Amino acid sequence: MSEESISLEDLKGIGPKTADKLREKGYDSPEKIAVMRPEELADILKITKKAAKDIVNDAKEKVLDKAVPAFTFKEIIQKRKEKIQRIPTGSKELDRIFRGGVPTESILTIKGEYASGKTQLAYQLCINCLKYLKRKVIWIETESGTFVPERLIEMAKAVGLEIDPENDFIVVPASTINTPYSQFLAYERAVRMMKKKNMDVGVFVVDSFSAQFRAFYTGREMLPDRAKEQARHLGYLDNLASKYNMLIVLTAQVMDIPDQGGQLGERVKTGHTKRMVGGNVLSHWSTYIVSLQKLSTTDWEAVIADAPDLPMVRCRFRITPSGIRDVK
Repeated sequence: MSEESISLEDLKGIGPKTADKLREKGYDSPEKIAVMRPEELADILKITKKAAKDIVNDAKEKVLDKAVPAFTFKEIIQKRKEKIQRIPTGSKELDRIFRGGVPTESILTIKGEYASGKTQLAYQLCINCLKYLKRKVIWIETESGTFVPERLIEMAKAVGLEIDPENDFIVVPASTINTPYSQFLAYERAVRMMKKKNMDVGVFVVDSFSAQFRAFYTGREMLPDRAKEQARHLGYLDNLASKYNMLIVLTAQVMDIPDQGGQLGERVKTGHTKRMVGGNVLSHWSTYIVSLQKLSTTDWEAVIADAPDLPMVRCRFRITPSGIRDVK
């Protein structure tokens, strides 16, 4: 029996009724059973832990190679070369730092205070994804009025792109999002629409990721609950990035640090003195953290605060009517 032909009913101890019960819970393949904890399976099927362990072990025996693939160093390099795409930022200097643009299959978190350019950079990544990758965009708006179609049209015209209003964007407006829970539902709704329309999405934006968490979870006693819900969101988004080869773009609000020692510590870590709302959970899940700050009426600064493959480095850029551009 080949791995491709194995169904739930082929596993030891699973009949048609048991298989139906598992499918109702979302466990519709032997691969998903192979990575389950026996305790979890026992609870779903109301069986003993030993019986559940036998089922999981049988699934592992039959489909482990498919459920948990492993690769050589050479194969990983080749797969990344074939799969990963780079999305230009609009600034040649920032693209150079990112070695050609921000890579897909990653989470980019953009932190900064108001008017620091977070949404403008997210806009530019969307436009460049449509222009150069020929892939579509999902935009989750959690703060009213931040998604401005007219601004996107203006930026698109600057690069010779005409936005297809029917097929290029899936937008969930802020009017439907008032808690972190409805924000999570917005992700699922957008992905369902993406699948229904058979869209190839390259950029998935949540602007702002932290706003609803900040409003809903108030007080230090709620920090554990906030961290748990953030991890659920980020785990889901990380899976989307990997499964669909997307760039997940999260904008994050910041908060003041009252003491100078704390400000100095934050400047050492991120290049600027304001701390990102979202704490360690958001920091750990982010592949890249870019900290933005407005320096003058014409210039902004971007600091690559955290990256697995880049040093901490600064560059300046401008936000023009055409979009993100270099300082001349």
